[in-house]
Amino acid sequence: MNKLLVHLSRDVLAKAVQHVFKAVSNHRHAPNLSGLYIYAGNEEVIFSGGNTSLKVQYKVCITDRKTQIMKKGSIVCPAKYLYEIIRKLNDGNVILEADEQLVLSITSGNTRVCLSGVSPMATAFIPPQHHQESTRGIDVSYNVLKSVIKQVAEAASTSEAKPILTGVLLEIQGNQLTMIATDGVVRMAKRTICIENEGEFSGSAVIPRANLMEIAKILDDEGLAKVNIQLNPYEISFMTHSHLIESVLIEGYYPSTKNLVPSSYVSEIVLDIQLFRKVVERVSVLADDNLITMHISEKKLELISSTAEIGDVRDVLFLKDKVGENFSITINGKYLISTLRCIESDTIRVRFTGSKSPFVFLPDLEDRSWLFLLTPVMTR
Repeated sequence: MNKLLVHLSRDVLAKAVQHVFKAVSNHRHAPNLSGLYIYAGNEEVIFSGGNTSLKVQYKVCITDRKTQIMKKGSIVCPAKYLYEIIRKLNDGNVILEADEQLVLSITSGNTRVCLSGVSPMATAFIPPQHHQESTRGIDVSYNVLKSVIKQVAEAASTSEAKPILTGVLLEIQGNQLTMIATDGVVRMAKRTICIENEGEFSGSAVIPRANLMEIAKILDDEGLAKVNIQLNPYEISFMTHSHLIESVLIEGYYPSTKNLVPSSYVSEIVLDIQLFRKVVERVSVLADDNLITMHISEKKLELISSTAEIGDVRDVLFLKDKVGENFSITINGKYLISTLRCIESDTIRVRFTGSKSPFVFLPDLEDRSWLFLLTPVMTR
């Protein structure tokens, strides 16, 4: 079944191809994974693609008045060329037609492009199938899920020295979903949200950081309300009315992070996060090796950095509140900026727990659903 004839609007087609193309492998040594699968059925056109760890499916239904299926069929064509062609077409109707010789014709106005394709049976890629409702799944608000991923995933390790730390731990227990990430040395991020878990499902998985961040980008759609998450032994699925995204999991046991969070603190300050971030960004310009020194006194925070033979910079931020001792510490400005960009709050509490212990970043309000840890830099 290779013949295929479909009419779609250019904007619908471009959206579908763009979402799938993000997951398609560009590796030259895996040509069988560089194709984009198109299937026209009775009521929908499905676009699928992926690589060895992430698969994406986007479904366009005929309920969309801009979509008509004249002939059912399927074909796999070069994803890169299809993507570039579609994004450069003029707005309007686009006709996709595949013949028995496995040639995909793309017609739009006076433009006609032919791409050589292959049979889906000849490729290594197996399109994911939309799952039925399962007791192994939960529904999560899309906006909340995107927020959690944005806040937590950045703290995961980018080094393959400990593969398990390149992932983000997702735990579901009762009416709570928790995500945790750490590089094991400098940073840790944690966020817990409330969920509806009527099936009383519980479980955990370690999702590759890169995949999770890509999933957040792919699902970046204003029309989404909820995402269904289903967890299986070797993969995790994220489903909406139009998307199905499957990611492999990282095998192994994620190390416990409970002992990483200090139980007491020497000093606590409250800051306006927007002003704090701007000051840190300014001071970082001349921060040699990204090192910034922070001096906390009764009413203000002074930040200092320098680069030999270039210059130095000092900036001051007044505190909203302070409890405890004055202190001085050196911190990595790059990691500090990255952490502050992940925090969705107007003000934050920063706890100093000792010169060899991590800073703790917490919400200023009673809400304790998230926290960040950032270890200071030891200097002479």
